[in-house]
Amino acid sequence: MAMNDRYARQRMIEWWDQDRLGGARVLVAGAGALGNEVLKNLALLGVGNLLVIDFDRIEYSNLSRAVLFNEADMGRSKVEVAVEALARLNPDVTVRFIDGDIFYDAGLGHYRHSDLAIGCLDSLGARSQAGLCCVLAGIPYLDGGMWSMGGEVRWFTAGDGPCFDCTLSPGDLARADERRSCSGFSDPEWGKLEQAPTVISTGAIIGGILAQEAAKYLCGHPITAGKAIVYNGQALTMHRAELASNRACSSSHYPYEDVIELPRQASDLTGRELLAMAHADFDNRSSAMKSDNHGDFRIELGRDFLVALYCPRCREHQEINRVWAKVPETERFCPHCSGVRRAEDIRDIDESSPYIDRPLADLGIPPGEVLAVHTPEGLRFYELMFDV
Repeated sequence: MAMNDRYARQRMIEWWDQDRLGGARVLVAGAGALGNEVLKNLALLGVGNLLVIDFDRIEYSNLSRAVLFNEADMGRSKVEVAVEALARLNPDVTVRFIDGDIFYDAGLGHYRHSDLAIGCLDSLGARSQAGLCCVLAGIPYLDGGMWSMGGEVRWFTAGDGPCFDCTLSPGDLARADERRSCSGFSDPEWGKLEQAPTVISTGAIIGGILAQEAAKYLCGHPITAGKAIVYNGQALTMHRAELASNRACSSSHYPYEDVIELPRQASDLTGRELLAMAHADFDNRSSAMKSDNHGDFRIELGRDFLVALYCPRCREHQEINRVWAKVPETERFCPHCSGVRRAEDIRDIDESSPYIDRPLADLGIPPGEVLAVHTPEGLRFYELMFDV
């Protein structure tokens, strides 16, 4: 045994492959209590490249359940503090972060260039989003959840088996959709979770199982897709459960195909330039179907983008230029006359759009996003660069 080998004890396991772990890329969604345990374990295992996504700030109640945080970190970004702590824990590991919303700030390319994603999220909506992104990216999704004295770990893969949304009841789906009010604006009361009782011991157990399942997979072991590991700390039991596919599930079960990776970022690529690339790709592939009709080509933004608000009473027009779900409900009302303002929003653009020459980032597209472009022969997918 080499005395200067950090991973010497792990290498003693017959099937262990430390080199594969060192080259692996794992996306961890959520940096709370469960995310802390998973990140700590992955770093100590020597998983070489971690990307952590979260938008929360550290609160005092986090300190009893989060090994990477301390009192000096109060109010700081969870992901920034986690990155600093992991660097001290194991300098071999490269840790990157996205301090943002999993729905709107983490482009699909981040998933596509990961080997695995682990969900450490505390809402059904966010867990559903992570599961869908993994399906579209064609990578496995390892989902963790916990309650006061118990929890579960579940594997999901793209294909004919169950996806995360297959496991949700109609009531669950309704709550998962409560990410913003029906008006389209962000409402802090919609989808707000009551604080759930949790303890560090439960997080350590579920986080340990998540990390161990991830290490097994990254070392070459097969995935037990469609299965759940359920832990009951009150009764001190653990069992496997089968996950069933839901034939009525409306979520996608298959990844995007033939994604074209572009050497451009959302900050320096306009919609017009992307459509020109789609035109050229279409003409090169299918000369028999060439079309000069610009209306045949359209970019799906993948989000509702609020361009402006207009008050019909006092006729004030205010540019907003933000993803609609990030705009507070209070913005719905005119600051001058308190009237209800009308929204000017877009979800797609074509060459006749007045926003076609804006950089895609100005329309809410994050780094690394995969955009769908409608063409006369169907959808084509383009991945933008990211530098995180």
